[in-house]
Amino acid sequence: MAISRSLESVADQAAEWAVLAEFGEMTPARQAALDSWLAADRRHRGAFLRARAAFYAVEDATLKTNAAASQPQCVAVASDNDNRDEECAAAAELPRNGTPLSRKVVAGGAALAASIALVVSMPGLLFFDDITPAPAPAAALQAIALEDGSVATLGEGARIEVALSSDRRRVMLLSGEATFQVAPEKSRPFVVQSGDVYAQATGTIYSVRRVGTAGGTVKVTEGSVLVWQREERDQAVLLHAGGELTLKPAPRLPAPAQTLPTSPTPPLPELAQFSFDDVAIASAVARFNRVNSTRIVVADPAIGDTRIDGLFEADKPEQFAQAAAAVVGGEVEYRTDTIVIKMK
Repeated sequence: MAISRSLESVADQAAEWAVLAEFGEMTPARQAALDSWLAADRRHRGAFLRARAAFYAVEDATLKTNAAASQPQCVAVASDNDNRDEECAAAAELPRNGTPLSRKVVAGGAALAASIALVVSMPGLLFFDDITPAPAPAAALQAIALEDGSVATLGEGARIEVALSSDRRRVMLLSGEATFQVAPEKSRPFVVQSGDVYAQATGTIYSVRRVGTAGGTVKVTEGSVLVWQREERDQAVLLHAGGELTLKPAPRLPAPAQTLPTSPTPPLPELAQFSFDDVAIASAVARFNRVNSTRIVVADPAIGDTRIDGLFEADKPEQFAQAAAAVVGGEVEYRTDTIVIKMK
């Protein structure tokens, strides 16, 4: 499908580029043309990101419609033809799931581009001010373009608040689930907060789902995301594409009453920390075991071979064990003077 130069709006052009990028053959010449178009106008990049988000929404709705239409509708009818029962039985054996759309050949690409252009141009695609509450969308999915060029796609019942400043981009997820296509900008980190859980990126695609009053689930589609809870950023876990992490911080305890000490208290020594960058969990466990009386045991060799990133306090092996278990999708078992990391 060729991109027409006579399209009436930037949204139409972005929609055709989005369809071509998903279904067409992106030859070097076409890729160069797309890069040139994106660089020609700042609005082009934002429109292209919105068109991609709208495409995924249209594709998801199409798959659900096809799946419902593929279910057999058989009604017993009295007739002289006994083949009706056999046809119904054969239809009942058809797969129940819809067939995914081909990403190489799609009939009616222009019509799909027009549908995407219509979705992109809907009034629901609003720009935020510095801090703007987003109401719950009327449809199942709603794509919202942010002023920095990022796109937030809200699921049903999702609500967010956005605050953009010169040195950071901050989004608070109040409810539901949202997917973020983050415009690359290293000087302004993009942080999504779900309760007491934080997920930071500079340019990637990831989703965040609210869990309870203080927790959140982070799932990375492209790139990498740094995830931590509360003030524990120094113990953040780095998730790569395909990774998923759920954190459920315990309720905050009320601050104890302040009392004046009867005698001066000497300052606490500075705690040592372990910094891991793509280190095998087994190697990290060995470092903790050398300095702690409570030992960490890895129950499965596959867990020990998994790589981990993050900054951890050396005298808190239980916190590292919990983070390692979350990375591999396992769990932690506490025994006498021993912490076991094992698969669920």
